[in-house]
Amino acid sequence: MLRIKFEMPLAGISSTVLAIDDQIRNIEIDNALPVADNAVILSLTIQCDSAVSAETILNKLSNIQVIDISQTETEGYTYHLGVLTETSNAPVLISLTTNETIPHRIIGKHSHIEIIASMRDWNHLKTVAGTIEEKFGEIKLVGTTQTDSIGFPLGANKVKQTMSGKLSQKQLTVLETAYRMGYFTIPQEVNAKEIADELDISRSTLSERLRGAEHALCALLFGPRT
Repeated sequence: MLRIKFEMPLAGISSTVLAIDDQIRNIEIDNALPVADNAVILSLTIQCDSAVSAETILNKLSNIQVIDISQTETEGYTYHLGVLTETSNAPVLISLTTNETIPHRIIGKHSHIEIIASMRDWNHLKTVAGTIEEKFGEIKLVGTTQTDSIGFPLGANKVKQTMSGKLSQKQLTVLETAYRMGYFTIPQEVNAKEIADELDISRSTLSERLRGAEHALCALLFGPRT
């Protein structure tokens, strides 16, 4: 099985949301639930670089039924939405699943949509790529890895949304960078200074954010239930 990362032109709800305000950094489809009459319920995460009000987002999505909208506890510029919309507003997701592809992440950014998905083999990739390019335009293959497991399909891993509500974006960025660079592997592949240099922050700031993230994780796992 192949794990694929690729970029493609904007389409559907990603294009609609990113057109609302230049301060919207990205939109991610966290989950999708098909319902009757060519409709789908989507769980979305919208991240902004600065203040964009919920009212602004709702006003610009007047043609889409917003079921729920909430802000994260620690990051005031991140919203979680539940929307009911036609499948035509989720054309990328529909195109992937109808071609027997397992989507893991679908993230709309200002210049493109970034997708991580699992496919059976290179022939399957060629078929899916051809279908997507015919409908949406040229795709850019960013990376491929061989894998024995499909991992978490879209919407199956609830940890990400939970943690995005408990950790600040800076803490999440530090954790993700440290993980991807091999800070948590045994033996360590990088040291704290290398991570701090990568993020262009001081070692003391790195330590502060890592400890804050660790505390938030422990509080979520072992703290009181409210």
